Parts: sequence; C-alpha cells; structure tokens
Amino acid sequence: MTDIFVKDVMVKEVVSVQPDTPLLKAAQIIMEHNFDGVPVVDKENKLVGILTEYNLIEKSSSIHLPTFQKILENLKVLKQDSAEFQKEVKEVSALKVKDVMNNDPLTLAPEASFEEMIKTFREHHRVNPIPVIDKDKKVIGVVSRFDVLKPLQLLNKKL
Repeated sequence: MTDIFVKDVMVKEVVSVQPDTPLLKAAQIIMEHNFDGVPVVDKENKLVGILTEYNLIEKSSSIHLPTFQKILENLKVLKQDSAEFQKEVKEVSALKVKDVMNNDPLTLAPEASFEEMIKTFREHHRVNPIPVIDKDKKVIGVVSRFDVLKPLQLLNKKL
C-alpha cells in the first residue's frame, strides 16, 4: 500500500462550518450527516479549527449536549417555572462554533502516505475526522477512520 496517498481515499465533498455558525446548528449538521466532526473554515475556505462530537460533550465544554437534550425535552414545564432557566437557555443558544472548537486541529497533506494517515489515527485516537489541506491551508478534503478501510475494499474486489 506504499502507492496509496491521502488524496486517494479522502472525501472531497467537505461539509464545513464557520466560526460564527450557531453551535446548535453545527451540532445538528454533525448529527444529520452522522459525522464525528466538521472542519471550521473562514470565508476563504481556510482551516481555522475543527468541531467534533468530543468538543460538544467534553466536561470543559460550554455545553453538555446530553444535559441540554434533557432540558429541551422538559422545556414547556421548565419555561413556566424559572426565569433563570430561560436565561441559561438563551446563553446556550447564543454559543457559536468558535466557543468550543479545537483551534489547532491535526491536518494531513494530500500527498501524505497511507501509512502516515494510519499512524496519525493510531497516535491520536480521539481525532476523527482529519482535515486535508493544501499549502494555503484551504480545506480540500477530509479523512476519517472509515477511509482507512477503502483500500481494503479494493483488495477484496481483486480477490
């Protein structure tokens, strides 16, 4: 597999968000697409961070989604009971991607070897996906652990 590169297995149609995207909208995008995360890009499609499920649920996050989900399920009852609750809901609703994203994501170049991609996933097991960027830091693709399996499918077809 020495002649396989990141560019051969990466997903080229990238779904991304911007730093000022409302956090709840970004979480919805991640859930709707069944992603583990999305690159965060500026208006020129340059990588500025990554937002992952882990960022949304980690203890130090500004929002803990399982707790927020429970709040939303009981919204009608709680709304009548507490002005404080309404204040908290407003604060959570006001959060942006930039408030919880990872500002220093791992990246790979399209020319990186398949072996380098596997090594990166092994060494950074919480990371998924990994943005693929060009020399100008523009996002040209993403690779996930699933993409590691693509060459194995090709081998299976040849057998």
